This record gives sequence, C-alpha cells and structure tokens, in this order.
Amino acid sequence: MMAQTKKRRINRKKQIKRLSLLALIILLIIFLFVSNFNRMRLWIKGYGFSEQNILLRLDKSWLNEYLELDSALDLETWDTVENDHHYIDYVNYSSNHDVSNEQVVQYVDSFYELYDQLEQAGFSIETCRELMDSLTIDDFQAIVDAGYKYEDIQGYLDINGVIVSDIAAYIDSGLDPLDAVMNVSYPFIDSQNTITTNYQIMEPDDLLVLVKHGFGVSSDYVPDDLVSTNIMVSDSNPDPRLRKEAAEALEKMAEDASKEGYTLAINSAYRSSEDQQAVYDEYFAMYDPVTAASLVAVPGYSEHQLGLSVDLTCKDVIDGVYGVFGDSPDYDWTIAHAHEYGFILRYPEDKTAITGTANEPWHYRYVGVEAATEIYENGWTLEEYIQHHGFTYDLSPE
Repeated sequence: MMAQTKKRRINRKKQIKRLSLLALIILLIIFLFVSNFNRMRLWIKGYGFSEQNILLRLDKSWLNEYLELDSALDLETWDTVENDHHYIDYVNYSSNHDVSNEQVVQYVDSFYELYDQLEQAGFSIETCRELMDSLTIDDFQAIVDAGYKYEDIQGYLDINGVIVSDIAAYIDSGLDPLDAVMNVSYPFIDSQNTITTNYQIMEPDDLLVLVKHGFGVSSDYVPDDLVSTNIMVSDSNPDPRLRKEAAEALEKMAEDASKEGYTLAINSAYRSSEDQQAVYDEYFAMYDPVTAASLVAVPGYSEHQLGLSVDLTCKDVIDGVYGVFGDSPDYDWTIAHAHEYGFILRYPEDKTAITGTANEPWHYRYVGVEAATEIYENGWTLEEYIQHHGFTYDLSPE
C-alpha cells in the first residue's frame, strides 16, 4: 500500500515537471512570437531578413505604414543609392515625377530634414505628402523660414498653381485664396496684363488646360488617344484627328445638326508642334508681325496640339454659298448647341482682350459638357472659367 502511494507521488511529481516544462515551452513560444511578431508579419509580406532588419529599426509609426501595405516594396531598387530608408515616399514621389532614383532620394531625404519643423507648424505627414507632388524643397524651406502655420496658409496651398514665394502677397491682398492666387500669380491669364513668367503645363491631357501665351505644352507632346473623325472634311485636311472623347462628341454634334438640316465639316483639327510651326511661318509671311501674332499661336502655345480643338466649316462654305463659316446658318446652330456636346467657341468677338486672340467663329474647343455648359450660360471664356475655378492641373515655370 505504501509502495503504491509512493509510486503515485513520484508519478505526480513527474507529471508536474512535464506540465511545468510544457508551460515553459508554451511561454517561450509566446515570447518568441510576440517579440518577433512584426518580423513575422514582414516575412509574410515578402521582405527578406536584411530588409526586415532595416524596417524594424524604424520608429513604430513608420514601421506600421509598411505593415499596413498590401504587399512588399522593392527596397533593393532604392538601396543602390545611399538613402535614409524613406521607401514609401521614394515610391510615391517617383510614381508622380519622371526623375532618376538619385533625384528622388535627394528630394525625399531633404524633405525629411525639414519635417520636424513642418510638423511643429501643423503640417501632418499626409498633408506634406500631398504637397510633395507640387512643391520643391526650396518651397518647403521657404515655408519653414517664413514661420507660416499650416492653418494660416492652408487655403492657398489647396489651390493648384500656388506659388509659395507669393504667399505673403496673397495674404496682403486680402482676397480669398483662389482670387489671390489667380490675381497675384497669374494676372496674365487675362491677355491685357503683361506676361511675367512662362509656364509649362505638366498634365496636358487634362480637358481644361489653358494654352496661350504664357501657358504652353512641351513641343514633343502628342496625345495618345488621337483618332480620325467620321464627319465631312474640307480638301485642306483629308484626315483630321482629335482625341477620342472630343471626336465622338463632335460626330454626335454633326449627326444631330444634320437631322435639323445643317452640316458641319472640319477644316483643321490636331496639329503637331511641327505643323503649327508651318502655319506660324505662313502667317508671318502673309501679314505684318502684329497682325500675324493676333491670328496664329506660337508652336507649343496652340490649342490644336492638344487634340481638343477643331476649326469648323460647313458644306455651304465649301460650295461657295457663304464666304466664311461665321456668316452661315450652320454657325448659328453651332453657337446655340455646341455646349450640349462639350464644345465652346474659344475666341468670341467680344472677348479678344482677355483671350489675346482675334475673333475666330470657326474655332471650337472641347472641355466636356459640364464646363462647356457653365461657360456658355455665364458668357465666359476658358480664361474666365479658370479664374473662377482655378487650375485642375499642375504647372511648372519654364
């Protein structure tokens, strides 16, 4: 009996030791799991051991950004350049800017040298990342040097085309942010004012880009969705092309005009920079410089290069019944209905001062139905629309 009792005690002790050992193993596993939880998460996402070591040295808030991504970033691409490991921002910045990896790293790392001061001024990292799409390092430095608080200049920074060096003038103007930016930095939207800076349009595919003296596109810009148009053409342009959306809208407008007994035909549509140069040279050979400059745009500053503008005529003009499109009933129909299809008369007779271009009753520009309707109903030009709404695209001083 005593022997059995002793044996049970021994077995109980062994069992306790086993349970204790099991508990210790479980605790050790839990400890290893917890202490390496983020490493495991990074491993699951596809980061190698050396990449894990880099990311695990980041502050917790920055590390969490990588853990929240759907997939791993290619760190090796950036580690060919000496950097401060701001990989998310390298990827984001490079996706919006056509620059080398070295330039990306230099920009982003330079930004982070200023970030503590920007954060103290009320700039969140989310706000800064949005601003990085358009502001230079000099712009961020100027904001820091001026001691601006984010809440005091947010309204100006929200406007496309804001010029950081003009912020003091915006504030002094007393105007609301949009009016301040437009009037202080871009007074020459109105051609009555002197051009002080030439700007290149960085997103020429935008339907609302303003192309004129002071606002140009790259000479090598060619829209990637040009298509032939399926409406009547004049002998001077056997295969006019427009961007697909504009072409389809024009075909619909011509079809509906035909149903009411009117015809629309194309004299000219898309022109490359080289084509525009030929037209430019021809006009300057025919007219004095002042007259020619009012009739034809300098290459790079012509709407025709956008693939959104079309010079219209009609069958009666082609047949000689009327001398010009502006004298025909077809023109009257077009003026009344073009906005319904997204087109505006680009250079009206009574708006020459603001457009800087002589009356062109044949020249129509596609801007989309919503913008065209607002422009038509208010009697505006594209210049006046932008003055009221601001730019929907980025600009860069040339």
